[in-house]
Amino acid sequence: MRGVLRRRVLLTLALGPSLALLGCGWTPLYSEAAGGPASEELRAIHVEPILERIGQRLQIALRNSLNPAGEPTPERYRLRTTLVTALSNLGIESQGLASLGKLDVYATYYLIDNKSGRTLLVNTVHVANSFNLNPNQYSTVVGEDDAAVRSVAELNQEIVTRLALFMERRLAEQPPAPS
Repeated sequence: MRGVLRRRVLLTLALGPSLALLGCGWTPLYSEAAGGPASEELRAIHVEPILERIGQRLQIALRNSLNPAGEPTPERYRLRTTLVTALSNLGIESQGLASLGKLDVYATYYLIDNKSGRTLLVNTVHVANSFNLNPNQYSTVVGEDDAAVRSVAELNQEIVTRLALFMERRLAEQPPAPS
């Protein structure tokens, strides 16, 4: 009898906090942005072209993340993004040759309201990814390209998460519509 009571208490302690969070409106920070209350606002963001190949990849990823179903939505915002990339050598060997490269990507994005032309949000995101430097130039190029692809995925996730949080906060601050 005592063992059954003890298991119930342990089960209550284990499940209690998670059950309490179900009714409070709590949502995970890194959940899918398209499913939240700000999904309509996110779909209304037009992603402007971004320079260079890594920028094109980021533009496509942002467009697909902000409006995954491709629903036609009137554009109320513009997202202007500039990228700065830097390559550096890490892991210098005793012969003076580098064995590891690092790709740093800084994305500064501006969310602009189309109606007023006002900038609503300015933010900078930084990601860094490494890749092997090999005597075989082809494998080095492939490694650098892979680092760029990983950087785009990380930037996309971070920018979409920050935009979703901004839109949710903005919607929460608006007064309720009269009925």
